[in-house]
Amino acid sequence: MRFLLLFPALLAIAADKPPEVPQWVREAVGAAVPNYPAKVTSVVLVQEEAVTVDIDGHRLMRERGAIKVLQESGEKIEAYRTYNTKNGRIRDFQAWMIPPSGKPVAFAKNRVLDVPISPNWEEQRAKMVEAPSAPPGSVFAWEVTEEEKTVFTQYGYFFQGRSPVLNSRFSLTLPQGWEVRGAMMNHQDMDPQVNGSTYTWELRSLPWIEREVHSPSLAALIPRVMVSYYPPAGNRAGLQGLKDWTGVSAWLSLLMDPPAAVTPAIQAKAVSLTANARSEIDKIRAIAAFTQATMYVSVDMNVTRGGGYTPHGAEDTLTRNYGDCKDKATLMRALLKAAGIEAYPVVIYSSDRTYVRPEWASPFQFNHAIVAIRVSDAIALPTVLTDTPLGRLLIFDPTDPITSLGDLPKSEQGSHALLVAAERGALLTMPQLSPDANRLESTVDASMKADGSVEARVRRDYYGQASVELRSIERTEGGDVVKKVFERGLSRRLNGLSVRKIETDTKAGDNRLGLNIDLAADKFGQLMQGRLFVVRPGLLTTGGDYWFTTKERVAPIRLQSDLRRDSIHIKLPAGFKLDELPEPAKIDSPYGTLEAKWTVTGEEIQMDETLQIRDAIVPASEYKQVREFFDRVSGAQGAPVVFVKQ
Repeated sequence: MRFLLLFPALLAIAADKPPEVPQWVREAVGAAVPNYPAKVTSVVLVQEEAVTVDIDGHRLMRERGAIKVLQESGEKIEAYRTYNTKNGRIRDFQAWMIPPSGKPVAFAKNRVLDVPISPNWEEQRAKMVEAPSAPPGSVFAWEVTEEEKTVFTQYGYFFQGRSPVLNSRFSLTLPQGWEVRGAMMNHQDMDPQVNGSTYTWELRSLPWIEREVHSPSLAALIPRVMVSYYPPAGNRAGLQGLKDWTGVSAWLSLLMDPPAAVTPAIQAKAVSLTANARSEIDKIRAIAAFTQATMYVSVDMNVTRGGGYTPHGAEDTLTRNYGDCKDKATLMRALLKAAGIEAYPVVIYSSDRTYVRPEWASPFQFNHAIVAIRVSDAIALPTVLTDTPLGRLLIFDPTDPITSLGDLPKSEQGSHALLVAAERGALLTMPQLSPDANRLESTVDASMKADGSVEARVRRDYYGQASVELRSIERTEGGDVVKKVFERGLSRRLNGLSVRKIETDTKAGDNRLGLNIDLAADKFGQLMQGRLFVVRPGLLTTGGDYWFTTKERVAPIRLQSDLRRDSIHIKLPAGFKLDELPEPAKIDSPYGTLEAKWTVTGEEIQMDETLQIRDAIVPASEYKQVREFFDRVSGAQGAPVVFVKQ
């Protein structure tokens, strides 16, 4: 299923005469719809994809869908299907709108748009039909047929998006004598219905998936079936079924190793880059920095035979100074080999560490390429894996322009990834760095006036992945945007906030960002009854990113590793005496820990706090306990220190 709900935009549709509507559409329109919460604006009546494979491995895919509008929402519906111009085409695309009156309207052929997916993906396109906003009770239906020539003998089907679905079905028809194996994700195991050589998986009454804060990705929630099919040995198309991760590694190695050849130009560049390198790590750092600086542009090669997994030659990428992730990984491998260091490609899913599942051996699970560098015992960086089929491997992402050697993007840490090394390849778990490597430390020196206003000098140091977002903003958008981001974060806590000055402190190759901030805020302290002075030092901590407002929860809660240390010093105006000081706070739970203490010496308050969040996906059944933990954290950070005016 490929449909989206977007903002309104009217489109004309052909309505010269009532069209013939297929029987499957009429049946879908007549389906009984349950009562859903008012937030649910549409329901998918039927979603179906049928894939037919011929003896040469060519595929014919027919997709059908019908969605019913339930509530006025100011949204429109868009149906689309992606394809690759090098190995496929959309043969037919039809769509119909059936209003509550029951008189259907067919969309004219010239309303089927052919659009690029991205400027960086030259061959990847989509055909789409946009429907105008329609009154409740309307049904939008479509049917699209795609032809594809591919080397793959695998396919994946997602049973739904966020909308509820009454009936979702996937079928696969194979030539006689072929085998099939299916793996269900995010759902209990399920055997297909078999009719001859057609295998069908079907689910009904799938619920609405509400957007909830701090949820896992949608791909980690919705049910999907991933199938692998196997032609007989010696088939005339030369297709090879990928039955295990070793087989996937061997197949990818045939595509990814030859482009990493060392040529005279590569050799010369490696010599130039490492001319001043005195050690193994110096060589790696020099080559890593050069590869990171190579521009990113995505152009797939050899789609019909290599499925788009074939990189450009390393020398080509060097000459052009641009390439996609697999090109940059290939360039780095070639330069390292020229410098006497062996490296291997690693394929990974870049934006969701939970996406790749070990039970389905398939290159379809990956969308990104990084490198594994074979290193000696002298290198002990946090991203070195020691227990692999190839010994000690330093994992590095040369496409990420911000993350330094010895670190990994947060979405890649702890995920499954495939080491591509022919028959020695294996699915590995990527390094998970300690919370201390990605910490945030803050020191505040503040001075208060009797009217409750405060002026403060704030020093913040962001380490590792905690620094990446701000470092990226600073590099691409400048310090003014960093200032706005910081102001937005603190303005939720401090009334009348004014950031007077902000300076960044970074060094080339330093996996850290330092900030020096001068700020002021009105009404930081409260003078009550003319004599009680209430101060909440925790308003100047770095806080936390977890806020839960609803009382109930359906989706699991995604907690990401986080470590923050705050030390706050506030000088009070003269004439106030301590009346009440919070007790030290110590909270220890499966979700994280907090330690905080307050001291008063003379006219100065000091608050020291350490907050750590544990990396976890917590089931919705524990939502109450999660909320209680973060409510206690918020309570400690808002704890008052009370003084009496003398």
